[in-house]
Amino acid sequence: MMQGALRDVRILDLSTRLSGAWAARLFADFGGDVIMTSDALDAEPTDDPGSSLMFQYANWNKAWSTRDLSELVDQADVVVTNCLSEAVPEGLEDKVHLSITPHGLRGPWSGFPGNNLTHCARSGWATINRFSGEPPLQLPVYQSGYIAGVAGFIAACAALVRGGSECVDVSELEATALTCSPWAIMGIFIGGESLAYGPNRKRHRGRAGPLWQTADGWINYGFGDWQRWRDALHFLDQPELAEDERYVSAWGRHQQDPAPVRDGLSAASIGKDKWALFHGLAEHRCIAGVVQDARELTECEQLHKRDFLVTVRINEKEVVAPGAISKLSGTPWQLRNPAPRLADDCDFTTSAKLNEERTSDQPLAGIRVLCFTQAWAGTFATEILSLLGADVVQIESVKRPDVWRGAGSPVPPSVRNSEIKQSPLNTNGMYNSVNLNKRAITLDVTDARGKEMFWNMIGNFDVLVDNFSPHVMKNWDVTLESLQERRPDMIFASVSGYGRQGPLAEYPANGATTEPMAGLASIHGYEGDEAMSTGGLIPDPISGYYLAASILAAIHHRKHTGEGQRIDAAMMEAVSLQVGDAILEYGTTGHVRKPSGNRHPHIAPHGIFECANDAWIAVAAENDDAFTALCQCLDKPELFRDERFSSMSARKENEAELEAILKTSFSNSDATTQEKLLQQAGVCAAVCAEFMPIYRDSTPQFSERQFLRPVTHPETGTHLIPVMPWVMHNTRQAEVRHAPCFGEHSEQVFSEELGLDHEEYQALVAAGITGKERLG
Repeated sequence: MMQGALRDVRILDLSTRLSGAWAARLFADFGGDVIMTSDALDAEPTDDPGSSLMFQYANWNKAWSTRDLSELVDQADVVVTNCLSEAVPEGLEDKVHLSITPHGLRGPWSGFPGNNLTHCARSGWATINRFSGEPPLQLPVYQSGYIAGVAGFIAACAALVRGGSECVDVSELEATALTCSPWAIMGIFIGGESLAYGPNRKRHRGRAGPLWQTADGWINYGFGDWQRWRDALHFLDQPELAEDERYVSAWGRHQQDPAPVRDGLSAASIGKDKWALFHGLAEHRCIAGVVQDARELTECEQLHKRDFLVTVRINEKEVVAPGAISKLSGTPWQLRNPAPRLADDCDFTTSAKLNEERTSDQPLAGIRVLCFTQAWAGTFATEILSLLGADVVQIESVKRPDVWRGAGSPVPPSVRNSEIKQSPLNTNGMYNSVNLNKRAITLDVTDARGKEMFWNMIGNFDVLVDNFSPHVMKNWDVTLESLQERRPDMIFASVSGYGRQGPLAEYPANGATTEPMAGLASIHGYEGDEAMSTGGLIPDPISGYYLAASILAAIHHRKHTGEGQRIDAAMMEAVSLQVGDAILEYGTTGHVRKPSGNRHPHIAPHGIFECANDAWIAVAAENDDAFTALCQCLDKPELFRDERFSSMSARKENEAELEAILKTSFSNSDATTQEKLLQQAGVCAAVCAEFMPIYRDSTPQFSERQFLRPVTHPETGTHLIPVMPWVMHNTRQAEVRHAPCFGEHSEQVFSEELGLDHEEYQALVAAGITGKERLG
């Protein structure tokens, strides 16, 4: 039996929140030897925490121990905690200590509680998810826990790769903020508080899109990216739209009133089978995505063909669950055991303890990455590597720049400067937010000379990453085998919509289409909704996090074995991992989860309430003490003496009545004053901030932790740009460099890697093989 990439690592899981438990489970899934001692997840309070679905899902592949804590700490390489600094056990000085807390261990909010609801309020997600005239809306519960968990795993695994002790201080809020911040940077570069498109636009109930109703469910149409517009619209029986010149070009669709297109797609969808629409559009290489719920995911042919779905025993019942984070050829994922019983008492099974030399260098210093990544998922994954110290060189072509460079859009109004030369390719806020610290080259690898240059360079790099459709790299004869002829320990990682195998492997996809396909849209929305897309293409950053995690695990494995391997990641599967608890719920109870708005399945109160002056506050009382404090802050001590609200189960049973009382109590109050009172009293509370000001002006917490760093770009000026959601206390803070201009480093890289001089570089420019200007 093959062993996992982290089989030589001992992890002690002391977490009490989903974020820590999920990070530890990722260590276990990659083969780490994980022992847990905590007996509850605060995110899922039940009478029997060991039997809860979240406990089961977040803790498989782990073991349980009741042995002396100091002895377990002494034997561990990594210790995972969710507690504040004063509660951390002793003996972590020579460990990798992964701390994941709501806001981080530093800053004015470091001691305050927080959860998915408040993180969505503070990051802007609640605002961009919102329908006009309705309350701000959180992401589905647990999403911030999963997101912070994979972020924590990445940072801790990077510390292991480097070696030496480290305190990895991760903020759940910052990890969540990274999944929507590029849209804010885009909006800041454009200017104004209200945009005509993108997540900054207002969303209205009843307006068609981004989901359209069919005869048997809902479908997303990525019509803004349809290159074969006429073919698609004729297939949909919309001949007038098909020939309307205003909409034939993708850029034209962004500039024109989209209402005729939305209405036409509504007419085309009603009465049609959703899968017939999906497959028919795919034949024209036009992206679409069908909303699948938990039941449909368990029956999904693509997931079965990829062996993504596994069978696990939950509370004496065999159920289907999501499996591998990604496919690793040399160290494949394994489900070794279900979550441990709390009566078990195990010991670490590995004997080799990591004992590395101390260093304060960046964790991935010396690692070199060459990548064909664009847009968001792939570029975010490689930005994570670059901000961990890797030398990341990104390849574009003079004929095909990264689509996030603007796809034909002009220089955004707010960064225009008539006194300097500016290119639309270098001034897009989205591109500039996910490509920090990289070098950018242009190289046409479809040209024989360009292809030769690629093969002559690749042996100097450790990792190759792409996010093309699966056939592209194969058509260029780029395989793990051909790469390892140049470098035997090469790691080759790919991410695509559906992965490299299965009936959907070559179907076009993006974040908007994988969100419904992966099940997230089926559980997102206001209570009573059937389905709803989030306001910001969250599958891309989720996929980027998991791809980076897989690459880090492979780098660790290579460091200790000298072996490279192939990584095959699918966006649909990454997002389905974060719907895993809903899939288990269907398997164990037969209940198909639906959107629940701002409520939580176990916690009450848990909602967003309107205050004076059109402000909104997110409030959650996660235990009896917090509810008592909430009542005192509202000057309503009689509430916690009321039998209807005397326990969490009673509050949940009478949630509507409790929410009505709180709605009245908050209605005339000042949101900022209430937030401060509730935070200091130990209640999860956060004002729902407007989206762009968060990232334009920062917050005291972000400023203290330097999560938003001032970055000066030669063509856009200086702006606050988010970096990574962690602070490494024993690592020197590195410079943050602006996202590269188009082809900025081509001559430098070709000189370093291939020895080309200036005249040879200019000859390549003249031949259209490289350059700093777009051709065509």
